[in-house]
Amino acid sequence: MERGAIARRYRPKFKTRNEEIVANLRNSAGAGAPLDPAMTAKRKVAEAATALALAHGGDWRVQFEPENGLVLIARRL
Repeated sequence: MERGAIARRYRPKFKTRNEEIVANLRNSAGAGAPLDPAMTAKRKVAEAATALALAHGGDWRVQFEPENGLVLIARRL
């Protein structure tokens, strides 16, 4: 085995020990990061729509169809 191969194979997942501790606490509390990228995208679209409603008022609608490449946030008339 070449020199440094063991270090690369056992590279820590987190940059610091504190990051690891925080990640473990979040996971144990059931608040870990979502694994599904589609759910992450849905959450981001909902957050954007909420921010628009708070900033500009009015009634907003969201249409999210990732299979068709469509993300729509529009004010209802």
